[in-house]
Amino acid sequence: MYQWEYRTVKFYAQGSLDAGRINEIELEDILNELGARGWELVTILPGTRANGELFDFVAVLKREVNS
Repeated sequence: MYQWEYRTVKFYAQGSLDAGRINEIELEDILNELGARGWELVTILPGTRANGELFDFVAVLKREVNS
């Protein structure tokens, strides 16, 4: 049976109002670094403020725990 550990990484959007964007190069670099350490991306969840403004993203990663 597999056992997993999980990690989250938060990325903040740049810009204002609905124009908030993530730095794609930074995201790719961090995900590649974590992938080299055995982490697998499960999903990326967008976070918004009450007014609908894009504020941040949370990447959820997992890797198998060696027993």
